[in-house]
Amino acid sequence: MSGTVRSGTVRFGSCDAEAHWRPAELATLPALRNPHSERLTREMDQLQAVLCGPGDVLLTNRQPPSAFTELMHAAGFGARHLAVPGDPAEPVERRLAAHPVPGLAGAVAAPYAVLPGTAPALARQGLAGRLPEPDAVRLVNSKTWTTELGHPGAGTVVTGLAELRAAAGALGPCVVKDPYGVSGQGNLVVESPERLAFLERHLAREVERRSARIELIVEPLHRPAEDFAAHFTIDPSGRPHWHGIRQVLNDGHAYRGSDRPSPELLARLDRAGYRETAESVAESAAAAGYRGPLSVDSMTTADGALVPVLEANARLSPGMIAQQLDARLELRLVPIDGEGWFERLVNALDEARLLPAAGGPGLLPLAAGTLAAPRGWLFLAALGDADPAPLTPVLERLT
Repeated sequence: MSGTVRSGTVRFGSCDAEAHWRPAELATLPALRNPHSERLTREMDQLQAVLCGPGDVLLTNRQPPSAFTELMHAAGFGARHLAVPGDPAEPVERRLAAHPVPGLAGAVAAPYAVLPGTAPALARQGLAGRLPEPDAVRLVNSKTWTTELGHPGAGTVVTGLAELRAAAGALGPCVVKDPYGVSGQGNLVVESPERLAFLERHLAREVERRSARIELIVEPLHRPAEDFAAHFTIDPSGRPHWHGIRQVLNDGHAYRGSDRPSPELLARLDRAGYRETAESVAESAAAAGYRGPLSVDSMTTADGALVPVLEANARLSPGMIAQQLDARLELRLVPIDGEGWFERLVNALDEARLLPAAGGPGLLPLAAGTLAAPRGWLFLAALGDADPAPLTPVLERLT
């Protein structure tokens, strides 16, 4: 872990940010824990490697394999990759606040998300960087905040069982959302009186057993046609900078990638004044005190409606990474049979002449740690004009 960072950026951060923002006293929706998914989410910090240049450092939950570092350097992303000391089950921010890492002092911090432990981590490591207040970050990330902005298609915030019953009854089939849910987690589709009664019983137990507070969003059950997001950075002065729009590839409520939007979608959004609406959300986030990366999630529906504001993500995201790369990003679920799978994948892509050279087109795996048995998450960028279709036969040969 030795060495000196004379300039550049230090990137790090927990990718399960919503879990750290969520107030402990909020009632939860019925859900099953998935320890394997939680483990893979901790390894998503390696996705930040493609945002790094020469002189930068990427701090990750675990040390990535040498094949990953070599692959990133060959593709033109020249950071040093260091594992954060301490227990990998602990958030990296907490570990950085407890364990000094030599050579980081004076560099600029670029966290994936600002959590309650981010400021102590910067102070312990001597990193530079102005952070927004955690309360501002928590506020802007809450679906309660975006719902109360009142854009077309927004839902209703409910804080009690009677309000929940009334809102769901008025809508019929609907979706009930946790204010801090992410990528399909924390959403419950309510399509029948029996399902609503089940939810009410669950929430009543939450209130009785631990005096939980109810705060939920009830939305119409939209049938999506196209999902997309607008991406911004809010600078330290509070000025939003527009980066563009990415189409979001979803499987139900689960994220499966990001791509360039079609000309037809861009033309429709231009006619609807979508950019101005998204910019108003960024301006509201800035007025609330938030600074940093921001994405505004949106959709068109099967019946032709535009829902311009579903939620805001006041953090980095795979979609923002795709936007910065100007690349198609895919997330594929792949069976993993033991150790060394990432190295085998890289060798197979190399043999098929699909890997990118520095600055060139190709298919680039973005993380090694997410490829863990029995089923891994393969994040992959199609750089330049590379076609991701040849990836399928490569994966078939590996499984």
